[in-house]
Amino acid sequence: MISDELNISAQGTAQGTISLLLGHPDPATLLTPEMRDAIQGVLSRPQAYAALQYSPEQGTPGLIAYLVDKINREQRLSLRYENLMLVAGSTHAVDMITRLYARPRGLIMVEAPTYADSLHIFRDHQVELCAIPMDANGVIIADMQRQLARLRSEGRTPAFFYSIPNYHNPTGITTERERRLDVIRLAREHDFWIVEDDVYRELCFEGTVPDSYYALANGQDVLSIGSFSKTLAPGLRLGWLVGAEDAIRDFVNCGTSQMGGGASPFTANVVADYCRKGYLEPHVTKLRSLYQQRRDLALSALKQYMPDGVTWTYPGGGFFIWVTLPEQISAQAVKQAALQQGVNVAAGEGYFVNSADGAHNLRLAFSFAPLPDIEAAIKILGDVIRGFGNRD
Repeated sequence: MISDELNISAQGTAQGTISLLLGHPDPATLLTPEMRDAIQGVLSRPQAYAALQYSPEQGTPGLIAYLVDKINREQRLSLRYENLMLVAGSTHAVDMITRLYARPRGLIMVEAPTYADSLHIFRDHQVELCAIPMDANGVIIADMQRQLARLRSEGRTPAFFYSIPNYHNPTGITTERERRLDVIRLAREHDFWIVEDDVYRELCFEGTVPDSYYALANGQDVLSIGSFSKTLAPGLRLGWLVGAEDAIRDFVNCGTSQMGGGASPFTANVVADYCRKGYLEPHVTKLRSLYQQRRDLALSALKQYMPDGVTWTYPGGGFFIWVTLPEQISAQAVKQAALQQGVNVAAGEGYFVNSADGAHNLRLAFSFAPLPDIEAAIKILGDVIRGFGNRD
């Protein structure tokens, strides 16, 4: 079990349970000596007070410059400073994009399933949601074509397609390159934006990450979101948004940016110092090894303990495995029975526009729990599922 020092009641977790519920980083990876050094480095500067003031609306310049250079180097792009702004995590970016681009009673296409909290944001903005099913290689292009043809016949166009292309939340799937090119072709044919929520990109365990939508489209009508929540700490509330210069200008000039100043100035100064000192890349390398170990153990435990008829995805990175139960077994019933035995998992309904589509799915997050707990939790889960199967 988690040690007493780290056994805190974080969002969505409860003491005394093994949490495979939410995509939280391992607590031991957060307040590292390097992070303490970066925090102290900002506080000990002669001009430390400047980090506690409002920053430029686009964000803290030193961190923007670092990210532009990093993304250009790693993704073979030619971003300029004007192509990137800092945001208060991916949530801020998704909300801002929806507010400026979709507007109330607009239409957004999403993957089915997709990130539950993004669905929450879209619904808060009173937009209509059009769900496109996925398979093991990403969004199903034939289904997207059918939906777009229907919408065109009604004289309607989506504002954008929201996608989590790498190590998808909740499925762990990575959209293959050819599917991305097909989506770009359809976006140009039907005149909608692509919003890629790419917060898991750096947590790659094997192979290579496909080129981003932004890279494949040469930046045309694509907005790409990144975040430090999965690689440094979610409490930093810091990420970035990449887009064409005129799009970034729109976001920088919007009301919330102008009123609030740049995103999280103190945090941004700390992260800039952390990155300048060369701490980020070695840290991410350690995270990949740590989470790959947990992924491997979770997959091995699923193979060992799950009854016949249960299937699951094989993520190449990220935090999640998506489990599909036999049709006669309810995910909610399994969730409640497992919770009574001290294991907390997510049932699938919340990840779909039509909640009934997830009635037989579970999402397992392997990022938070230590190795012994992961195996113990999956064994309990397998016993619970087997018990429901034996009732039929």
